[in-house]
Amino acid sequence: MLDLEKIKKIDKNTWFFRFKKFDTDTYLITNDIAKYSFLNKDEFARFIAGWITEGDKYDELLENWFIKNEEYEKMMTLKYAKKNEFLAFGPSLHIIVTTLRCNHKCQYCHAAVAPMTAKEMDMTKETAKKVVDTIFYTSNPSLTIEFQWWESLVNWDIVKYIVEYAEIKAQHLNKNLNFALVSNLTLMDDEKLDYIIDHNIWVSTSLDGDEETHNYNRTFKEGNSFKQVTYWIKRINEKYKEKEIKDCWGEYKKVWALLTVTKKTLDRYKEVIDTYVELWLDWIFLRPLNPYGFAAADLEKLGYSMEEFVEFYEKSMNYIIELNKKWTNFREALSSIYLSKILTDKDPNYLDERSPCWACIGQVAYNYDWKIYSCDEWRMLGRMWDDNFLMTEVKDNWEDTYKDMIDSETTKTMVQASTLDWLPWYNDSVYKPYVWVCPIHSYKSSWNIIPNYSKDHKRYLDEKVLDYLFKNIKLEENKKVFKKWLWMENNIVTSQCETV
Repeated sequence: MLDLEKIKKIDKNTWFFRFKKFDTDTYLITNDIAKYSFLNKDEFARFIAGWITEGDKYDELLENWFIKNEEYEKMMTLKYAKKNEFLAFGPSLHIIVTTLRCNHKCQYCHAAVAPMTAKEMDMTKETAKKVVDTIFYTSNPSLTIEFQWWESLVNWDIVKYIVEYAEIKAQHLNKNLNFALVSNLTLMDDEKLDYIIDHNIWVSTSLDGDEETHNYNRTFKEGNSFKQVTYWIKRINEKYKEKEIKDCWGEYKKVWALLTVTKKTLDRYKEVIDTYVELWLDWIFLRPLNPYGFAAADLEKLGYSMEEFVEFYEKSMNYIIELNKKWTNFREALSSIYLSKILTDKDPNYLDERSPCWACIGQVAYNYDWKIYSCDEWRMLGRMWDDNFLMTEVKDNWEDTYKDMIDSETTKTMVQASTLDWLPWYNDSVYKPYVWVCPIHSYKSSWNIIPNYSKDHKRYLDEKVLDYLFKNIKLEENKKVFKKWLWMENNIVTSQCETV
């Protein structure tokens, strides 16, 4: 039981923190601005009692704002506001689904794609214009328009129309505008590539590892999906280098490749990572399957337990770290996002890892058929005849559309359901400054958008990933690798790209 009298005697300079017993001899503490410290048993007891008043550990705790000084309230207010500055603006990521047609039939696809002949499932120019007008009525000064599932290049003329119309709007309204294209690249050609380069469109694709694993996961009856996607990854990256196009890290721009892990991937982690390295890609994103949308037969063939995925993640990370020690600077994306929050003052503002989550206030998904969803995941559920989280539909007046979006019951519900501060146990977790909850994950796992802490598989996975990272941060040699990923060599921290 907590002793209230002892709590009252705690030194006033020891301030708010969360903690967990990290291992037999160590406690991990964190605070609301994502600072951390490791304390041994004696240090932890003395810290709680307010008896750490000098020495290196005192200086560390003071620097990380676990101990108050005369600047504490002002600096904590500023740092907390900076960490949550995304709340000051409307959605920055605007996903446009220009068609439901696709020439792949991927085994893990969450909803049925439309056949290539179903042209009635293409977005029209009329809808595209109204969508762009709505996007530019939103309050965020920086906008990213992302062309996403199913296969964007199928409705290429509408993609070009949106790009050129949006560029005009951005110039007139003084908005910072970026484009991203998600594609399987099988319909790419040199003419499209020249257009993409000329209009500075960031390309993202799916690469599920080596040829055997990729072609198993991503069924393509018209040819070898792996050979086509890897050809165009090389071709596009060569074009970036030829044109000297660089990203916000100052490196030559490269295709962003995304991995989806199925059961087949688990034992082939080295082959998957080696494929990425051989293509001279800088990142790999170790993403588990979403635990919904599959029939029992699909789960038997593709699925796995969270414990199996954690084992896969740890093996993959160990291999990646060893590669980094030898010669390369190859990074794992989710780990890098967490590490940026842990080791630097730069929060990359990755939309999937913040509280409240991206839905409605960070990301909006515009379907080909006028419907607007809180995020792309809810849009996919709409394809499965579940429109519970439809925000609104595109109207003739974009001002009315945007007001209906922001004032919708969906928006209010999603913000409340994904804010950690009021969720029991989540708010108490030592990892609260780093993680998020996903209402759609909760909804499809338990039919309740409010997560159940004890049954939340995503929460379990996040904690295991963070356990792994903090364990390796304690190892100085591995911490050096992590700092290299974040451009922290020689104690110089460069700007992190905001990641959408």
